[in-house]
Amino acid sequence: KREELLSGKSSEKLIFVNIKNSYEAMQRNDRKHPLYRSSLYDCTRKYWPIKEGNFDVATHILGCYKGKVIEVIYINNRYTEPSGEYAGRKVFEGIEQQESPYMGMDLHEIFDTLANFRVKYWNI
Repeated sequence: KREELLSGKSSEKLIFVNIKNSYEAMQRNDRKHPLYRSSLYDCTRKYWPIKEGNFDVATHILGCYKGKVIEVIYINNRYTEPSGEYAGRKVFEGIEQQESPYMGMDLHEIFDTLANFRVKYWNI
């Protein structure tokens, strides 16, 4: 899969998200932090500013920490948060894929830069 991805032959449509802040808050169990999430799954799936066209076609969402993929979720449901602090943000639901070939992938292999990385798209 990794070679497929790099060669441009993959049919999977990936969203990479930088979960640094929520992941570190989770690790510290800092429940007062505004980005605290109770699990790696929730750090990856919740409250992203995703472009509508990309939101509708993505097959996977990948949580990244310090340039490496540490969570892979196969998307089987998605919705837009209807109200509150995160109104309009995108939320994904799906199946964690701990054995995914994307797990541990270094984003520097596929993107020229990770400067200001919050959300990146591949094959979308």
